[in-house]
This record gives sequence, structure tokens and C-alpha cells, in this order.
Amino acid sequence: MKSLTGIALCLAMQLLPAPGRAAVQNDRPAAATETPAHVQSVLQALERQRATAILQRDIPTLRSLMDRQYAHIESRGRARSKTELLTALERGDFRFRVYENESIEVQLLDNGGAALVTGIFRSLLAEGSAKPFRGRFVRIWVRQGDGWKNTYHQTTEIRPAQSSCPCE
Repeated sequence: MKSLTGIALCLAMQLLPAPGRAAVQNDRPAAATETPAHVQSVLQALERQRATAILQRDIPTLRSLMDRQYAHIESRGRARSKTELLTALERGDFRFRVYENESIEVQLLDNGGAALVTGIFRSLLAEGSAKPFRGRFVRIWVRQGDGWKNTYHQTTEIRPAQSSCPCE
């Protein structure tokens, strides 16, 4: 998980403004009354809301949670934009019977202006022959003038370790 976290941190640093420069869309600092624990609980609630919206194919909720520049990298490497992902969900290209987070960890960055959220989720497509899927996720959330927005998502499938290399 450390290498995945390292990649996400590098991406987060690319998305965040340089020190001393305010983000264009979010130039207001975190409210003085917000504690890190409060912000973490808000982000955990947003993660639960996101998972429910994916399961129910709630496009308006997902649209409001995602940044305009949202990037979605699937477990097999396919990249989708916000529009591509929402269109696929709307068309019913994939429907889930199960989609839930097993664990969520929130790491605040940029003095609370951004967050790296990692965890484990499980899903099951609604189609009859679908196999259960379990994976790790990395998401980057950025605080903007109208609230927290998910700007990046990447998943990696969790597979059992192989006992021997098939290349031998």
C-alpha cells in the first residue's frame, strides 16, 4: 500500500497549489472551528454517500461530489473522465448488486485543503455470472468554495498471493 500511497501523494502535490499560492477554486482557508477529526468524519460521510450513489446509480449526487477535472482509473488500468463514468453508469453499462467500503482512512494534506483517502471496498456486479470483487482504493478530495470534491480515484484488485511464478 505504501507505493500506491506514494503515487497518490505525488498526484496530490501536482493538483495542489504551490506554497503561498491559494487554489483558484478554493481560496478560503478551513474554518477555524473545524478540527482534523471533524474534517475526517465529514470525508468519511462523503465516502459513504459516494458508495451509496454508485450502488443506486444516483447520477446527480455523483455529479455534485466530483470535481470538473475528475479522473477515474479502474483496476485494470482503464481511465475515464467524469463525463465518461457518469454516462456509463447512466446507460447501465455496469450495475452493482453490492458496492461498499470495508475500511476508510483519511489523511489531511495542505493544512486541511485536500485529503488522501485510502481503503478497501468490495463490489458485486448485478449480472448473473459476476464474481465478487475486492480492492484497494485511493481517492483525492479537494476543498473548494462549494465543499469537498473528489478529483481522483484509482482502484487495485486484491488478489491472493501466487505460490509460484507462472513465468518459469
